[in-house]
Amino acid sequence: MSSRELSKVFAGLVAASCLAFGLVAGAAPQQPSTPAMPPDVRKLGPQVGARVPDFSLPDQHGQTRTLRSLMGPKGLMLVFYRSADWCPYCKTQLAELETRVADLTKNGLGLVAISYDAVPVLADFTTRRHITFPLLSDAGSVLIKRYGILNTTVPESNQQSYGIPFPGTFVLNPQGVVTSRFFEPAYQERVTVGSILSHLGSSIDVPATTISSPQIEIASFATDSTVAAGTHFSLVLDIRPTSGVHVYAPGVTGYKPIGLKVEPQPGLTIEGAQYPQPEDYRFRPLNEHVPVFQRPFRVVQDLTIDASAQGQAALRSVSTMTINGTLTYQACDDRVCFIPQSVPLTWSVVLRRLDLERAKP
Repeated sequence: MSSRELSKVFAGLVAASCLAFGLVAGAAPQQPSTPAMPPDVRKLGPQVGARVPDFSLPDQHGQTRTLRSLMGPKGLMLVFYRSADWCPYCKTQLAELETRVADLTKNGLGLVAISYDAVPVLADFTTRRHITFPLLSDAGSVLIKRYGILNTTVPESNQQSYGIPFPGTFVLNPQGVVTSRFFEPAYQERVTVGSILSHLGSSIDVPATTISSPQIEIASFATDSTVAAGTHFSLVLDIRPTSGVHVYAPGVTGYKPIGLKVEPQPGLTIEGAQYPQPEDYRFRPLNEHVPVFQRPFRVVQDLTIDASAQGQAALRSVSTMTINGTLTYQACDDRVCFIPQSVPLTWSVVLRRLDLERAKP
């Protein structure tokens, strides 16, 4: 083969390669497609202070329910979830909701959960898991769209999943106005009723450990005794300073502020502890103002069981998780500042598997 013929062959190979990669003249290079970023779920749907749309939907027994008919004396917990058929995180969440019906009733709240599932699917799940609260069927996701929480990352061609909401919980007052809302960025993560009630300052029926000292009394508990992958729960410290005693709040300078630290471990995601708004305390001898707690107050520490593959691998052989932490604080009265204290704390939770059972055809 002559050199000219070799050149033609080489040129042909180059042209074919360029055509394959979209590099010939007049052809735009093919860019790899990137998935659209999911929206910020915290900004979707009715916000705090907004009135939610009314509805009239069938429950798992075929009975029509309205927003007003579901209200408790103090309002309603309104939960949107993906499916009671194929979503294991949703089914596990619904089972957890069932265990908290009495706590919600005690706090004056009704409970309802809504998905696009058909009534027979909801009836099947209700029978298998002994659900007593209403599960509503939003056929065609009409209400989900009205609430502005339709999962727009699912294409209409996806026959199983199109129409699901971004899962989340609204807490409403009796007038249907949102007083608080709980939406997590990851669909696997679901906030428990116990955690929600603890953030609202409400009471929940769980055993607590009491620790007493001359300066403060601590009641410590986990909001949930049983958790699963994606469960977002809380550790709670209800702290009562004795009469005339104050505890220094985070942000104080020159004194030891109160602080809760939880020891990290595989499979557990730890968020920052949350403290209430402190009071301004004036120490007259020094004419100084410092932030303190001198009335009963609550510290809430949020945790999540890691639902990632790595997190679940770390917990594969774990049936009970022991969580260790330390509370540090300094207490003073009007005359004496006491030695800073360090209190060891322990909580235990049982790990359960996700609900993988499907609805019967």
